[in-house]
Amino acid sequence: MVRNNGKSVSIISLSDISGKQTILLKASQSEQSIEGQLQTCYEYARANGHVVIAEYIDRAQSGTTDSRVEFQRMIADSDKHTFEGVLVYQLDRFARNRYDSAINKAKLKKNGVRVLSARENISDDASGILIEGVLESMAEYYSAELSQKIRRGMDINAEKCLSNGSNPGLGYVVDEERHFHVDPVGAAVIREIFEMYASGKTVTEIIKHLNDKKVKTSLGREFNKNSLHRILRNKRYVGYYIYKDTEIPDGMSRILEDELFERVQHILDRNKKAPARARGKEEYLLTTKLFGNSFCQG
Repeated sequence: MVRNNGKSVSIISLSDISGKQTILLKASQSEQSIEGQLQTCYEYARANGHVVIAEYIDRAQSGTTDSRVEFQRMIADSDKHTFEGVLVYQLDRFARNRYDSAINKAKLKKNGVRVLSARENISDDASGILIEGVLESMAEYYSAELSQKIRRGMDINAEKCLSNGSNPGLGYVVDEERHFHVDPVGAAVIREIFEMYASGKTVTEIIKHLNDKKVKTSLGREFNKNSLHRILRNKRYVGYYIYKDTEIPDGMSRILEDELFERVQHILDRNKKAPARARGKEEYLLTTKLFGNSFCQG
């Protein structure tokens, strides 16, 4: 926070903002970038007679949303009326869409708090309102454009059967050019899992076997029913590249032959139906007994 002519102004350091009374910093930026923005905000505060009394910083978080811990703490703290201004490095550090910006500025305004920009000279008159609206519209446009470019890049990667940065899964590794390759150690585990299940071993038995051997999932965790079922249903192991709803045959190096994979799918489907049939039979027997007892009592 900062004091302006005796009035306190809060400085938030938050995911996308650097501010005076509140300095909000872009979460996705490096520490050097954040420190640089803070320096600019403190220089602005000193030059304009503000006293910084607090910082709110959300690190490694996107400014496209206001669901940021420190940002929300700043909004809540404004209810205490302990500061009169929030200083940001520039307005796109406060919010990347006009809806969030308007809602949160309204909350601050209700508590007598202004949003100040260290980089943008915006007056308090009608022209300042216009300029601020234009700047916020530009920030929202560039954010949407960047998201569109990222999605387009991921779609192009998918067409080439390249990694989009997600976990490649047990049995695969990704090189610097985003190509998938079979990991011999992980592939051996995958084959063992499928062969054990195809031979009649239960999911519980396989999980115990793997965890006893200290084998970990691709995320470095112990196996459980969910992780094992995901492996047993994963068509990637027979060469399918999968992205969203798209499946490309022979887009991956396969680990398993079709016969083993299909045999496991058949067993999974059969076991999935078996409990339902058992429940139906049990309910039928129970109903028969109830009717029988009722008849005898009559």
